[in-house]
Amino acid sequence: MATPVNVSRYNDPLTLHKDFNMLSLTDLLEARQKNHAELMLKTNVVGTAVGLYLIRRSDPWPPDQTKGKRGPRTLANSEVRPYSWPCILVFVKKWQSEDRIRWDEMVPEALYLDDRRKVPVCVVEAPPVLTSEPITRNVVFPTDRIGGGFPVIAEVQGKEHTASIGCLLTDGHTTYALTNRHVTGDPGEIVYTKVAGTMIEIGKSSDKQLTHKLFQDVYPGWPAKDTYVNLDIGLIRVDDVSRWSAQIYGIGTMDEMADLGVENISLRLIDCPVRAYGCASGLMKGAIKALFYRYQSMGGFEYVSDFLIGARDEKQEFTTHKGDSGTLWLLEVPNKEAANKETAEYKLRPIAVQWGGQLFSDGAEGRPQVSCALATCLSTICEQLKVDIIRDWNIGGPEYWGETGHYTIGALACTVDFPGLPGLQKLMSNNIDRVGFHIDDLKKNEKVLRNQAHYHFVPLADVPDLAWRNTRPADANNHFADMDQPALNGTYRGKTLLDLCKDPANINPKVWLDFYSAVPGTSPGALPFRVWQIYEAMVDYAKKGDASHFLAAAGCLAHYVGDGSQPLHISRLHHGYPPVEKNSVAYGVHATYETQMLNQKVSEIVDGVVSRIEAKQVRSSFHSGPGAARRVIGLMRETITSLPPSEIVDTYNLGTSPSDRINRLWQKWGEATMDRLAEDCLCLADIWASAWHEGKGEDIPSSELGPVDEGVLESYYNDLEFLPAAGLAEMGTILSHNGYPPKPKGASVLRGKATAGRRRKKSTMKKGRVVLMKK
Repeated sequence: MATPVNVSRYNDPLTLHKDFNMLSLTDLLEARQKNHAELMLKTNVVGTAVGLYLIRRSDPWPPDQTKGKRGPRTLANSEVRPYSWPCILVFVKKWQSEDRIRWDEMVPEALYLDDRRKVPVCVVEAPPVLTSEPITRNVVFPTDRIGGGFPVIAEVQGKEHTASIGCLLTDGHTTYALTNRHVTGDPGEIVYTKVAGTMIEIGKSSDKQLTHKLFQDVYPGWPAKDTYVNLDIGLIRVDDVSRWSAQIYGIGTMDEMADLGVENISLRLIDCPVRAYGCASGLMKGAIKALFYRYQSMGGFEYVSDFLIGARDEKQEFTTHKGDSGTLWLLEVPNKEAANKETAEYKLRPIAVQWGGQLFSDGAEGRPQVSCALATCLSTICEQLKVDIIRDWNIGGPEYWGETGHYTIGALACTVDFPGLPGLQKLMSNNIDRVGFHIDDLKKNEKVLRNQAHYHFVPLADVPDLAWRNTRPADANNHFADMDQPALNGTYRGKTLLDLCKDPANINPKVWLDFYSAVPGTSPGALPFRVWQIYEAMVDYAKKGDASHFLAAAGCLAHYVGDGSQPLHISRLHHGYPPVEKNSVAYGVHATYETQMLNQKVSEIVDGVVSRIEAKQVRSSFHSGPGAARRVIGLMRETITSLPPSEIVDTYNLGTSPSDRINRLWQKWGEATMDRLAEDCLCLADIWASAWHEGKGEDIPSSELGPVDEGVLESYYNDLEFLPAAGLAEMGTILSHNGYPPKPKGASVLRGKATAGRRRKKSTMKKGRVVLMKK
């Protein structure tokens, strides 16, 4: 692309009426108002907006302004350039050349104000597509706290309607959730969502609602006769505020609202980048393409939308689906402090609330359709309803080793060679996409990361995070164990769990409880004993010939074994050198190393792990639940040796910005991290093979070792009696050496509160119908 130039010197400086950059937004609105009726009477015109002139990407840059026959101008083939000038956008059904259109149907090149100033007209071929509502993809429901980006459900005339929650608002007394009025319905109607798979009432529709307002009432002093601004805003009076978070799922914490009004709305907003998370479409990145899009005429009144939002450029796919109504759009403002402070690259300032979408054809047959979102200015909503945004309630996204690591380990363990165990080989290779994702998909964050992808069935390797964190709080301390924490007093003074476990007799829940009593303030992690428990369940399932339950247990086991290979899951330095403030920079080492680095380097990681395990063979190497615990403790010992937590923390602390920290960690520890992930795959495969061999899984008929139905697996992991969760104190009563242990007695083990103490947080507000807040 040619370098943009200053084109003002190519114009005659004395012809002021051609200096279109002197036109204001109100000038454009006035010119449109004076001529809109005449424009809309033309049969080819479908709508208008105000904005900046769109230039075909194929058109030359100044000073090469040679004229020639050019094809249609469309939203897909055109762009705003640095020298684009203010204009009125006129959308037409079909591009027609001057010599083939009647004079009275022709859209003029310009309109004129009363003072004879010229206002350019930009004609865009964008026929609306008349089609049924797009099919909504599987939406992500919360499992703990509810917030922006999650679905809200209302029943209208016996039919469920799903939309997105925008954000939390307050009038100073009551807290509300923001969405569309066409979803919330009349005041007093009950509104729902699903939490951990269960439909719950979250509140009732408030009488604080907006349908449409006269343009003059919203934007006093601006010209627009007989015109309504469509608003479509409904508030839900929240029942239990403690269930909610001000964070936007898939985005995180927002900055101050973009406060817009007649004093500061301008054409500078055109082409500004915005992002949102809709419950139907996931993460959407777009740009403001036009202001005050007139999309409908009815009963002598025109209807406009404050914003028309579309794709940022021709390379970006932009779609919005049914279910995105209510989505909060945030303006990406470059953060000038990002270069020298611990801040994000952009400040995300909430600017608009989506209420609908418009699908345009790109003209010629076979060309893609263009999707746009229609949205209402958020500051208008807040002013009309006398409410403010809540930005600081229950924030601080969970920090945890995310999907990339867990799914990589689980899926790639399915690919190793199991000589002498063809049945296990068949079962695991047939179900790689039940345990994780196929190798090519593992490299694509948009396929794997829950805040980008939408999958109803949770692949098994991340079920303990995504499905059990809310439904099984007793499982919280099964994800870690601080193996390098020394006891402060008593029998074990000065010793760590790594020291104690050199003697296999000390791999015992009672010994560990005694140890933790000498470490005040430390939560009693139970990771090896959870592995022991699940191993015994797998042996029992194999003995019973139950391949589907064996697979479900094996897939879930991948999560805990994966946690065992992550140095900050098994160290007292999980959030840096204690004591550390929760919101400090130092606290972020866990999320940066175990989530952000892995997500950013996913392609290299997958390829690196594949190359390390592709020639490996795995045979059964031990027997019994205690053997499984010893095997995973050996993995933990090797992890701390290869990836010393203190050195990882030191590397992180040398960084000067988020990106610099990730790069430093990868440069120094990337190879060792891939080594450990590969060893984790082999350890996991070894545990599978040992349980399969001990349970005589090879006796299961080959016909029963094919792909297992996802619905069946989902029913297993949603059953609280499947691999029931227990903390360290209960583990001693349920573990055995022979066969699957009896179910824990009492609901406290299955549904009770998590063991008191640390519940490590993980990195961004996470994912779907399974966690919101976790370790």
